[in-house]
Amino acid sequence: MLKNERENEIFQILSERKFITVKELSRMLYASESSIRRDLTSLEKKGMAKRSYGGAEIVLNTGNVAPFSQRALHNIDEKKHIARKVAALVSDNDIIFFDQSSSALFAANEIRNLKKNITVVTNNLEIAALFTSTDFEVHIAGGYLSPNNRNCILGSDAAASFKNFYADILFFSSRAISHDGIIYDCNREEICIRNTMLEYSKKKIFLCDTEKIGKNAGFRQCSLSDTDMLVTEKHPEDIPDSFKNMITVI
Repeated sequence: MLKNERENEIFQILSERKFITVKELSRMLYASESSIRRDLTSLEKKGMAKRSYGGAEIVLNTGNVAPFSQRALHNIDEKKHIARKVAALVSDNDIIFFDQSSSALFAANEIRNLKKNITVVTNNLEIAALFTSTDFEVHIAGGYLSPNNRNCILGSDAAASFKNFYADILFFSSRAISHDGIIYDCNREEICIRNTMLEYSKKKIFLCDTEKIGKNAGFRQCSLSDTDMLVTEKHPEDIPDSFKNMITVI
């Protein structure tokens, strides 16, 4: 197992167990205790775990926004499933907006190997870096780095960057969606950037693993009816009927 894969496994275990010993992790992952300790040290440096005597515990973010590195390791299988679905929605030569979400990162990773002559516009540095191995035209929004999410560019200059394009598709996600179809997030500046993306895109695709359904966050982004499609890892019949009345669900 590669080191980063094992770190991912450790983080997923910590998400479920909150605390676990080095001995238990060593037994579960068939790795030496010294290797596990190195992985835990790496996760601690990333702000995702806290070492303690004999083991480690997950770091519960005390602010509103979890670090991008932490979000990118959460619900990986669900995000990969969603990404495979949305790749089929993209055509060669499309202009695509990607927001700063980890769900958009997974979508971008799936699309980059399947399509040609794509123009990418994003305020997500991880996504921009992902396309350096392609010949796609990549535009990075101007602005300043978010103090909470260092992969994300914010500010009025960033919003203005998206006004220079009209995208064929926007892929975005957020923190939560209530049962009545209101999409919420916890960072007002990120919401402002997405509002510009929503205004300057033809098709608006909301990426939503079902863990987010039936929840709320601090600020309203938009209504599901303001978008064109909800893409989730579940089958459409498992999604609330109220959503189906507002939007296409795949």
